[in-house]
Amino acid sequence: MKIKYLCALLLAALTYSCDDTTPGIGDTTIPDGDHIQAGGKIYDVTTRSILADSVYARTSTAYLGRYTDPQFGEFTSDFIAQFNCTDDFEFPEAVQEITGLTLFVQYTKFFGDSLNSMRMRIDTLDKVIPEGDLNTFYTNVNPDNYYNENAKPIAEKAYSAGGTDAHLTDTLSSRYYTQTIKLPTNLGKFMYEKYKEDKNNYKNADAFIKNVLKGIYVRCTHGDGTILYIDNLDLRMHFSRLIKSSSNKLDSLVNTFADFAATKEVIQANRFQNSERLKELVDKDNCTYIKTPAGIYTEATLPVDEIYEAHQNDTLNAATLSFTRFNEKNNSSFAMGIPQYLLMVRKKEMYSFFEENKITDNISSFITSFTSNSNKYTFSNIAQLITHCIEEKKKGEAGDPDWVKKNPDWNKVVLIPVKVDFDTNNSIIGVSNNLDMESAELKGGTKAGNELKMQIIYTKF
Repeated sequence: MKIKYLCALLLAALTYSCDDTTPGIGDTTIPDGDHIQAGGKIYDVTTRSILADSVYARTSTAYLGRYTDPQFGEFTSDFIAQFNCTDDFEFPEAVQEITGLTLFVQYTKFFGDSLNSMRMRIDTLDKVIPEGDLNTFYTNVNPDNYYNENAKPIAEKAYSAGGTDAHLTDTLSSRYYTQTIKLPTNLGKFMYEKYKEDKNNYKNADAFIKNVLKGIYVRCTHGDGTILYIDNLDLRMHFSRLIKSSSNKLDSLVNTFADFAATKEVIQANRFQNSERLKELVDKDNCTYIKTPAGIYTEATLPVDEIYEAHQNDTLNAATLSFTRFNEKNNSSFAMGIPQYLLMVRKKEMYSFFEENKITDNISSFITSFTSNSNKYTFSNIAQLITHCIEEKKKGEAGDPDWVKKNPDWNKVVLIPVKVDFDTNNSIIGVSNNLDMESAELKGGTKAGNELKMQIIYTKF
């Protein structure tokens, strides 16, 4: 191997962090000879904001409340939830009376004012949520399809996220708030009657949901300024029963309870609604936005054709693209946080990525984190993505001259704020949509002169 070839590759490796492979842009092979050079070039990248009216959110966290942001306008969140029943559940013998029914709403975090006055309303569902329908887990799910809006609610409660009505449990291992909502005792009696009618109604979660309690719909009906991030929902049925006394007779009355929790095994679906203000922000041409939950993404059109035309006989070693965040202009006491992780994914995969529970492959999807020192999100090497798009287009046009018209998003990617799970080796094991109240305004936009700059390193033979 020639010395110049080694030096060229070493230069590229030292300049940028590359993947294990250095993809060739064209179909040429390395020729004999020593005329090998490493070079760099800058290309323009155009960005724009796009609306994300809903996101896939198969989560055990429920979001409840209303918050009006000076920049993004009003956001509301409500949810529908089912309750689990353990397999072959049985009540103890000698139940005497159903004495109450309570819903416990527990959360460790919330966004906004801890003392703000809010009110929630709780209704029972009158239709079973279809488990096999993926649309159920998108955040534009319509609760009106599953409950009777004209029926009387089973409960209403005024609350504040951190006020005296929110019981705080603070131990060495955990810290959480609990809102306690008293539900009609008659509902508890109905649930127990269904057990006496047929124990198979409590055989498993499916039977319980179908025959006993289809679920609940919880929404905010009053107040503005607080969003609860609810970790646990627990439905507790209180009852009295007889137990044996010291005389070995069944004559002592005790009070006890049975719990039915909203768990990952059953459905919990959030609905997020944003104001029309988002459409105005999306139309701005001098910047772009990312806003969660289910608000705005940034789309980037990659200069794939330009790179191929100039370097079809070269090897692409690295491609770097950064997104710079503008400093926060919002002086609100409860300004949104900054998304810490961004997913760059091909636009045509922006839904299937989450539906299929994928993790990044560093070919069509990448993860980066926010760097506070530079105020940037930097994708240090997306060379594999550029090459993948080139090869896909060549193959597509070989079979169909109108392939580009039929696939207008072939060279587009979308930036999506995400939550990332890591294992003990710091490897990514899970990626999901970020559902917290977070946002960032980024440099870019469709206005001439606002293009971002992608830097590439290539090897020329």
